[in-house]
Amino acid sequence: MKKFIISEEEKSRILNLYETIGEKLTPEGLGSRKGQHTKRVASVLNKHYGINLSAATTGSWTDKDYNDTLKKFMEENGIAVWVCKKGDGWCSDDGTDEGEVTTKDDKFWEVLKSIENPQQQTQGGEKINTTNDRSYDYKLSNGKYFYSKKGLNKWIEATGKGLESIRKNVKF
Repeated sequence: MKKFIISEEEKSRILNLYETIGEKLTPEGLGSRKGQHTKRVASVLNKHYGINLSAATTGSWTDKDYNDTLKKFMEENGIAVWVCKKGDGWCSDDGTDEGEVTTKDDKFWEVLKSIENPQQQTQGGEKINTTNDRSYDYKLSNGKYFYSKKGLNKWIEATGKGLESIRKNVKF
């Protein structure tokens, strides 16, 4: 049987073809701006899904559960998902963020902020709650209650049992 020998450079290139998600980060990396950003996003995801991502305390953006949940969140909210690949022109050229989930879509920050601050005041004294459940947003305007499919802002006035349920369960 013949041996197959490759250089260290080729070995590194082959290893970089695979996702680096799950690798341990240095304490300096975890304390970086990106680490702080990851903690913030993971905390919002924890609140939104009622889960406990460890990235909310560690700041590890290579955490597989964090990346999987972030991707799910983006897909549910109609946000374009970008999975980093070496040489893609968006993520790092050295491939250190291979497999990391991110987005080029500014809508991400709008949705994230609406979850962080669910009781937003809008013009005319309206109150909107976007975190009560995963399917609908709710609005209180001039003493009337409305609902809309998540993120669509096509408000329908609540009546009957729906109105009773909103009054009872949705906080403004």
